[in-house]
Amino acid sequence: MRYTVFQFKLSRAARDAVNTVGWDDAKKQFPEVAIQRDVSFSGGSEYFSAWMSEYYAPVCNIDAATLNGVFQIGNMGPEESIERLAPMHSVSVGDVIRDNDMGTYFMVDCEGFTQLLSFIEEVTILGQIHNTGVAV
Repeated sequence: MRYTVFQFKLSRAARDAVNTVGWDDAKKQFPEVAIQRDVSFSGGSEYFSAWMSEYYAPVCNIDAATLNGVFQIGNMGPEESIERLAPMHSVSVGDVIRDNDMGTYFMVDCEGFTQLLSFIEEVTILGQIHNTGVAV
């Protein structure tokens, strides 16, 4: 099976704001700071909201039999099972994995995976952005 991994990357400006004014004040200017603090650092899907979807981008496709296999390959390889689409870090808490066969999305949690019913992916087709809708 083929899975796509989506990761969040905090912008340089948002990181600078966190380092200058702290997490709470930076979040007022850069709402995506909440993804880094609450989702990635504090527990994954429990703090995920649909608006956060726009800050995630596909970083790789992984050929694996299960979500656990995606996690393992995304951390230890083998490299030939990974098709890199963009710079990425190892698969970790807060990352989103799309099951390409089922069209469902799962967040990597501290323990296991949780299906996201509110992840919204936009796809560009012929120069126009199309919302794929809400995964259910």
